[in-house]
Amino acid sequence: MTAAPEPSEAAESGGGVRITLGETEKVLVPADVVMDIKVPAEWGSAASGLRCAVADSTGRNEDLRSSDVKKQESIAGREWTTIWTFSSPPEAEVSVGCKDPDTKIIATDINYIRVAPRGLNPH
Repeated sequence: MTAAPEPSEAAESGGGVRITLGETEKVLVPADVVMDIKVPAEWGSAASGLRCAVADSTGRNEDLRSSDVKKQESIAGREWTTIWTFSSPPEAEVSVGCKDPDTKIIATDINYIRVAPRGLNPH
């Protein structure tokens, strides 16, 4: 039985957090940024079937914004695509999670999303 990763293991350089698909994690929102939810580019069009939710400490859902043009970038030697963006008051702690209700994501060696503040580039 594998233990769930400790928060320090889930944290990434650049202020991002890895969240296993199907799970929910707390994310601290830094001041003066928007947060991006990124998925591996190799998930392709299957990523459009993901259902993501972001809730503040009172349980109120934050608005997720999407655009037709999905930004791609290379992080740690892999291509990642931003599928959603959200904002929250500075220093707020929000719960973030994404599910694949129709099981469209083909099993790869990456089974997590990244949540990262825009403008910081994780290495």
